[in-house]
Amino acid sequence: MDSLAGNLLIAIPDLHDPTFSRTVVMLVQHDDQGASGLVLNRPSDVTISQVWDEVSAVPCDCRDLVYMGGPVEGPLIALHEEFHSDENFVCPECYVSVGREALNLLVNQSAAKFRVYSGYSGWGPGQLENEIEQGGWFTYPAASQHVFDSPDGLWRQLCEQIGENVLGRHVGKVMPTDPALN
Repeated sequence: MDSLAGNLLIAIPDLHDPTFSRTVVMLVQHDDQGASGLVLNRPSDVTISQVWDEVSAVPCDCRDLVYMGGPVEGPLIALHEEFHSDENFVCPECYVSVGREALNLLVNQSAAKFRVYSGYSGWGPGQLENEIEQGGWFTYPAASQHVFDSPDGLWRQLCEQIGENVLGRHVGKVMPTDPALN
């Protein structure tokens, strides 16, 4: 099995599950034990400083929003562009951190781009592969701008890009050069 970690899952347009409708998920882990990822385009209305005292004794004035990473409860998780020795690589210029020390550095001292997520998305062994095979998700190579640029319109932008890639392979091969000949 090839790992999809470091790729995006883009919900198909007619996915009606309210948890994942019109979402883009960054897969941070995928192996024979299952998969986990973070929804990139679901900001909450809560700031990091509003939840910070629940996870750390170090004060925090960060006014960035916490993103809803998915329906599974868990620790705060950060995607960021600054490598530390205990981080895992996700995609070029993007790492994932869960440790309190790394999160403290990111929200209080770092000039690096970062996003903090509450909760995550998880799949058991074979579950994600089955959902992809049944057509529930598109996959797409991740890049740091997918994480750090504005989440507004991210899902639509990626769907359009996927459509252009698919149609671009077939234009001129299936359709005549003069569509009036149809």
